[in-house]
Amino acid sequence: MLPEVSFTSVLTLDDVARVADLTLLPQIRSWVPQDQRLGALRDELEWSVTTAVTDMDFARGFAAAQPRSGQPAHAYLNRWIDVARDLTVLAGPRYRGRDPNRPFVAIDAASRPLHLADMPRLRAVAAAEFAAFEPGYVMIWDSGAAGAWPGSRSDLRNVAGRLDDLRSITVPPELDARPAQTLGFYQRYEEIHTRQVAADPDHALHTQIETREDLDALREAGTLFEVFLDDVWAGVIAAEPGVQHGLRGYIVIELLLDPAVRGHGYGKHLGGLLARHLDAAGDAFLLGTIHTDNLPSYRSAIASGRIDVGGEVLFDL
Repeated sequence: MLPEVSFTSVLTLDDVARVADLTLLPQIRSWVPQDQRLGALRDELEWSVTTAVTDMDFARGFAAAQPRSGQPAHAYLNRWIDVARDLTVLAGPRYRGRDPNRPFVAIDAASRPLHLADMPRLRAVAAAEFAAFEPGYVMIWDSGAAGAWPGSRSDLRNVAGRLDDLRSITVPPELDARPAQTLGFYQRYEEIHTRQVAADPDHALHTQIETREDLDALREAGTLFEVFLDDVWAGVIAAEPGVQHGLRGYIVIELLLDPAVRGHGYGKHLGGLLARHLDAAGDAFLLGTIHTDNLPSYRSAIASGRIDVGGEVLFDL
């Protein structure tokens, strides 16, 4: 039985944004003024702090999609949990890759930055509070390098680069991108993903195929591009407006190169190619998340000029 902790506190969106700002990489602080960082953090955290805490329509939909726990809908909402006399966290049940067989607990916000000394208590509290979901681990986000927390594992990493910086990197002249006018390439795009998953089932955890409807929405927004190598179709790149950890810009949705043209170093140029074609100011950012075990994509992102600004840290329960 865990001892009682008298701290109960529900933080506002402004509160959690200020705490999150304290956890950001120093590089982000040099890139973006504080007021802009806080605005981006509020936009990013709003769903976790408001909708995921109170919206029963969301909760019922979540429960219907992941019914294994047998819990009532309200159990799927985020909740504030006391961990120590000076620490309360906003936590909720999640499923890796939306797989009901891979439950975990996500820590979406906290009353102060987390430290390694907090982890034993946090793990115990999370395991007890969400026991019905049988979570395999608790997940936090930290700006440190992958593996920096002893006893942890790493999952998704965030990579970011200023558009002006990415646009300044030379792209091979034979590689080009053009705004997609139709989805005539979709069958080929689908086949590439299908072959990748057949060859490596874990690929489905690294990336998900986009639906026709979602790609068409990006096409209409002007952020979907077809890649050509010497005027021959070679892939697809796409992004959508978004925010991640204090940075505002475009989140990568797709960077796909046809396997027929891989192995020649073109993959590392897709991020720069996308940055050149996005209709956005140079001080915006190209953002994205990449699994640590998806080494080719991670290395390509770093080689393209983006930097690792932090990622998910997993502590087994």
